[in-house]
Amino acid sequence: MDILLSERFRKMIKQSNLRITMSQLGEMTGVSPSQIRYWEKKGYINSEQGEKNQNHLYSIGILYRVCTIKFFLDQGYTLAVAVKKEKERREAINLFREFIFSQRLSVKQTGSDKGEITLGKIAEDSNIEVYATIENGKTGLHLRKMNN
Repeated sequence: MDILLSERFRKMIKQSNLRITMSQLGEMTGVSPSQIRYWEKKGYINSEQGEKNQNHLYSIGILYRVCTIKFFLDQGYTLAVAVKKEKERREAINLFREFIFSQRLSVKQTGSDKGEITLGKIAEDSNIEVYATIENGKTGLHLRKMNN
């Protein structure tokens, strides 16, 4: 049952069709519409626009991108560096997402505020698996022989 539910969530995330307008994007991120237009003109972000003179619509991914660029701008970086840092961060998140989606993680609650996540088998020895324990906000990584 859990696997079916997780597959549904994966599909929803990958196929998300939720779009927001430029005004909404500006309100949510604190970035002015003129900045958004400039970033789009420079190719840093993109929108979807049906016919000419229709509203520009932005995906949730673009919302995250604008928030991240703004975060780095607020830290004092130039726009070019902020865009570069956002891209590096996005690529790292994509790698992590690929890891999460490609693994068959097993999550088990073992008590109040504690649990265990099985991360997968060791590449060099398929009889050993890696698992994480979480207890009271602290995590640890461990190895154990698998039960055959």
